[in-house]
Amino acid sequence: MCNIKLETNRLILRPYEEKDLPEYHRLMSDKENMYFMDGLITNTLEESRKSLIEAVELNKTGKARRFCVALKETDKLVGGLGYDIKTETPVGKIGGMGWFILTEYQNQGYITEAAKKLLEFAFLHDNCIRIETGCIKDNIPSQKVMIKAGFRKEAEKIKGQWHDGQMKDRLGFAINKDEYMLIFDDDNYHDFWLRELLPEYKFSGNFELLREDECPDASAVSISCKGQSRGFLGESEEWFKEWLKGEESGQKDVNATDSAVIVHKINDKIVGISCTCIYGHTNEKGAAVWVRMLAVMPEYQNQGIGCNLLLQTLQYGVEHGAKRAFLHVDLENKNAVKLYESIGFIRE
Repeated sequence: MCNIKLETNRLILRPYEEKDLPEYHRLMSDKENMYFMDGLITNTLEESRKSLIEAVELNKTGKARRFCVALKETDKLVGGLGYDIKTETPVGKIGGMGWFILTEYQNQGYITEAAKKLLEFAFLHDNCIRIETGCIKDNIPSQKVMIKAGFRKEAEKIKGQWHDGQMKDRLGFAINKDEYMLIFDDDNYHDFWLRELLPEYKFSGNFELLREDECPDASAVSISCKGQSRGFLGESEEWFKEWLKGEESGQKDVNATDSAVIVHKINDKIVGISCTCIYGHTNEKGAAVWVRMLAVMPEYQNQGIGCNLLLQTLQYGVEHGAKRAFLHVDLENKNAVKLYESIGFIRE
């Protein structure tokens, strides 16, 4: 297991090498960046060398999977990621995952991308049944990575960890193999395109956009639809805030603009949502409106709300310069597929 090499679109996850020492030392000796992992901080180059060697040797024992996270284009270290084997059960291993990354590479989705790849390896190739992680409650960036990678929060230990001279709250996150397989099963998800938008779309009711203070309500709508598409577990309040700001990782990947959540209300209660944005501005076929999520609370479904939200989303696209529309759907979600095809979307 000591020579494993994994690849993502932008990254290589590989064993540490001697050439990584300068960047590894810069990372591990940065007290501000490593604030929440103060037990790992090194003070000298020799201490960093010893830490690097220990990671390599630990891999050889089979008790850990420690990876250098490197840019694919340059093979240059940008961070570290791995998991230790905490327990071996009759049904599989239980691992504990952690990571760190150089400051200049933060907020670009690298660790989330690497963590998702490592979870794939753990569950599909390393006989893991459960992966756990956690952080001090104040460590908001790590919480975001955990949620985006698929972990769920399952514990909050009040004053559960000694850090920086005081007891602090600690959060526990985990993902089990059966949960991961729901997320991973993407074989029957397909792209649907509406190749040409009409000049105008007719819909009923008022056109209303989500406010930031309504993000908890939007999250509740999405979670109410858990399982209606395979792997869909709903999104958090924080996710919706990021979407409104255009800071969600998927938006960044496609340089999206004009992010919004269109809502349907009944008696001032949000019962349906459509998350959308515009991308592909330089494409010769024209920009596209992306229907990222369309969700209606189960008790309000089959009343035309989803169709109305979709038409409003297409009109939003027209008003923001889109020429096409795109969405990604689980073919087992028959009602959704039927709706999209009725509007003119074609599977590709």
